[in-house]
Amino acid sequence: MLEKLQAAVSEDAAYFYSASTDKDSARGCIGHLRGYFGSSGETYWATWFDHAPALKTPSFRAELDAVVKALTEQGLLQSRSRMNRYCLSHPEARLSGAWHSGVYGFCFQTERHQYYLRCFPHTGDYNFYLYCYVRQDRLSER
Repeated sequence: MLEKLQAAVSEDAAYFYSASTDKDSARGCIGHLRGYFGSSGETYWATWFDHAPALKTPSFRAELDAVVKALTEQGLLQSRSRMNRYCLSHPEARLSGAWHSGVYGFCFQTERHQYYLRCFPHTGDYNFYLYCYVRQDRLSER
């Protein structure tokens, strides 16, 4: 599922963050998952934030579960240290203009959705945000 995980490009920067309700709606933002690895750095806790609850269909939820599982298997959501190694091995994914130089962004899409994963593999803050969108070519189907 994530064989096409790629570093973000500068035009994608806005998709890694929440926007106004109108902008999120226009972009097809379903919601985002925010997580951190805690003090041990080995287990993550996550919270889901709805942006457009009507778009959170059963098929999207099943896909999101598969996406999170795949990201975990790849190491990005396995532990803070694995996330850090992955990010450091992809310096092209560093998000320019972020509040900290150690913020990385990855994106990928499925048949119906686009995902933007922002990683901050350091202690003392949330370690990842996974923003979920309806693909732009699918927005008219809403």
